[in-house]
Amino acid sequence: MSTIACDSPRSALDEPAWRALCETEAAQATKGCGLSHDYYVERFSSAIDEQVARLPEDQRAQALQIAQEWDYATPAERQEAQDWNAEHGYCSHGIELGYCPAGCDSDY
Repeated sequence: MSTIACDSPRSALDEPAWRALCETEAAQATKGCGLSHDYYVERFSSAIDEQVARLPEDQRAQALQIAQEWDYATPAERQEAQDWNAEHGYCSHGIELGYCPAGCDSDY
């Protein structure tokens, strides 16, 4: 996993480097999501959250805004999706219970 380095707390976000990092994280999330968009969003967004935490506070909003181009979702948005899935018969991967290749609720 790459990281974005900054020279000082007041430096500007290196947008090309951040976009490259988002591309890399999106590719990694895609490889492990089993074609589930919900799971992709969870994997990608979690990875971005880890990277954003390493940035200076004044760069984080811009970085997250850019990450939305790859379907970044906030922790609250991800929780809302998980709650909706649970209430409507879908597993945490966003797949109908009983059909998830990961075996979620395989007794269904």
